[in-house]
Amino acid sequence: MIELREALNSIRVNQIHLVDAQSEALDNLCERENLLYATAQENKPGSSPTHLLLGLFTKLNIEALSSVESHIEQISEMKSVFDQQLEKKHAKAFRIPVLEELQLVTHIWLYIQGYLGMDYSLANDHATQTSNAISGLLDQSADALRTDFNQSYYLGFREFEANKPPSSGWKRWFEKWFN
Repeated sequence: MIELREALNSIRVNQIHLVDAQSEALDNLCERENLLYATAQENKPGSSPTHLLLGLFTKLNIEALSSVESHIEQISEMKSVFDQQLEKKHAKAFRIPVLEELQLVTHIWLYIQGYLGMDYSLANDHATQTSNAISGLLDQSADALRTDFNQSYYLGFREFEANKPPSSGWKRWFEKWFN
């Protein structure tokens, strides 16, 4: 049985800048979700650990996005109070854990999609959805956030390309011809 953190390390998820910066948050997430990941491995012994990671992080992303969207007014009001009552540097010190977890989970989820060589347009749609939901809370443009999320997809895709077995002669010829 592979531990969740071990499975994430094996696909080199620590390359993502946010994962490196929020290693404690990732440790907490892994500790919380390790049992679910273990159960998935037991229930689907033929599935690869990476495909199980995809399923788990799809679930985590849906839950985190739903939580942020259902509490967006409260989060926005709380942030507004901090911004109005405190100096800028002190207001930025306050963290919003549900928002941080959504960002972390989305980065990892998109990385896994890239790592599996999944379609970019689907990953971009997910990045856009999350970016649109949180841009107002982070005082960043949705486009800048989407670009940041997509960088995680491309990091994963580079790993996919690096681990892909070489093509046969005929296949390589067709790929060169049609690309």
